[in-house]
Amino acid sequence: MKILLADDDPMVRELLTDFLSDLGHEVAAAENGQELIKLALAARPDLVIADMRMPEMMGNSMIAMIDLYPPLAGMPVIMVTGVSKMEIDDAGIPPEIPVLFKPVDFEKLAAEINKIVNRKGGAGV
Repeated sequence: MKILLADDDPMVRELLTDFLSDLGHEVAAAENGQELIKLALAARPDLVIADMRMPEMMGNSMIAMIDLYPPLAGMPVIMVTGVSKMEIDDAGIPPEIPVLFKPVDFEKLAAEINKIVNRKGGAGV
């Protein structure tokens, strides 16, 4: 699965990239939501995993932007964030988007990815 990851923390990006790559996914990483949108339009990933609070474009704005571009509309998104549940609720993140809180529980992340893979008819991890 092609996964596009966005997080402004280089250590988190590296950790998640290594984890996802070890699971057999092709991973590209962005430092912020604006860069993620550009990469998504070029690479057409199968899944976006993004932080909520980033410079340039917050996660909720990034989700709205994804849906504005027809080639990206409906792309699955998983939020991985350090913000509180209340901030997620206040930001208007759609309830169908899984939100995992930092520090990342890798088993939960793998399970959420597997749900998306299964919906797409592929093999899980």
